[in-house]
Amino acid sequence: MGKHQWIQAVLVVVFIGLVGCAEVSTPVSQEIHPKSTTFSLPQRIEDLAGPWEYKDGDSGQGTINLNAEGSGPYDWQEGRLETLSLNEGHWKGIWVQKGNDCEGAFELTFSNDSPVAQGEWWYTRIGNDRDLLLSGGTFRMARPSVNQSAQ
Repeated sequence: MGKHQWIQAVLVVVFIGLVGCAEVSTPVSQEIHPKSTTFSLPQRIEDLAGPWEYKDGDSGQGTINLNAEGSGPYDWQEGRLETLSLNEGHWKGIWVQKGNDCEGAFELTFSNDSPVAQGEWWYTRIGNDRDLLLSGGTFRMARPSVNQSAQ
């Protein structure tokens, strides 16, 4: 094998190695924020179990850990969220806050390719007033690994 053929063979091996590495390596952005296509739309209430980050309009936000029944406490006003139904990407539930004697409901919708559910919440009771449906605003729940700023 001549010197010229030897250099060509080495270059081919290096090129194949680089192409092979490019196909198997994961871009840093995907390591930090996994592709949303790996998300599986929750089918049952049990699928909601685990940590969620919530955002209430422009003001309230925090983390809530839901159990297998889709219920869990949150810090604001001794609050508790309870899931009533989950059907084809539509999540409905109620919330109760002992600290300010209020309760209400929420409806969220998942997009098919995202672990983020968005919708609205409203009051159904404030103190003794049970004859109201007062809008609370927008509401969002997302798994903590989701890139919140990209949504």
